[in-house]
Amino acid sequence: MIKNYNLSINTGFAVNRFNNNEIFIDFVKNHLKLNYIQPTSDWLNMNLPDRYIFKNVKQLDKVLSKYNVKVNSLFTGAFTRLNHLGHPDKEHQMYWLNWFKRFIDVGIDLGANHVGSHLGILSYHDNKQRKKLLKKRIIKNWHLLGEYAYKKKIKSLIWEPMSISREFGETLNECNQIHSLLNKKKYKFNICLDVGHGDINSKNKSNYDPYKWLEKFSNESPVIHIKQVKKNNFAHLPFTKKDNKDGIIKPKKVLEILKKNNNFDTELAFELSFKERDPIDKNLKKNIYETVQYWKKFLN
Repeated sequence: MIKNYNLSINTGFAVNRFNNNEIFIDFVKNHLKLNYIQPTSDWLNMNLPDRYIFKNVKQLDKVLSKYNVKVNSLFTGAFTRLNHLGHPDKEHQMYWLNWFKRFIDVGIDLGANHVGSHLGILSYHDNKQRKKLLKKRIIKNWHLLGEYAYKKKIKSLIWEPMSISREFGETLNECNQIHSLLNKKKYKFNICLDVGHGDINSKNKSNYDPYKWLEKFSNESPVIHIKQVKKNNFAHLPFTKKDNKDGIIKPKKVLEILKKNNNFDTELAFELSFKERDPIDKNLKKNIYETVQYWKKFLN
């Protein structure tokens, strides 16, 4: 088995479905046979009072130790897909700066090496000044967080290239430029690649080819979000036999690129999403199990 490729499960799908830490970690360890989770801010209830957050994290840490499940990274979730550090109001930005510092603290408590998010989102109006605001708001705020994370000894903050200009990093070139701006300071920023992202309206097909993204940036990506991807389908699909028939994400091809880039130390995090509709909701556990087993075949 290729030991350094750690399969993990992002907890985005678990919000509202698993609200007991021990039940969830038992599902991860004894049903899925995984040794890592990627907790999301939504699942950790990061918008509740600090007293509750840290009580919950302390209890979760005990359960993780009991089942020998580890945390390599934390990431924001669907409920945090907001303007946050890109918001025009400075008081609003300050709230999110403090929020992210608390998120970093939670990451430290859980033993994470990396903590991340998308960079922030601009409104339609603000996107007209995108280049100016990228440096004035987004990069400036992330540098403040980078300094905080550096002092707290987090290995790196990770940011996720998205699929439209308002959310940043939508093309290979844009991603490269932003990553260079982030890394102008002494503290380290890495990338969290997502095999389902990229600008599908780009004239350059490479900008929405997951394998081109992996070739160019996997060495900067200690964490990669994986899911099955179909043409013109933006769902976070599992790797089931049905979805794999016309899905474009092939584990063998992904792993070949990582090996070619001499990247043998990556967290491959299943970032899956399921509609609250039956039979989708009813089949969730079975489909995640099938997903994990499918990938394990290529790691043995």
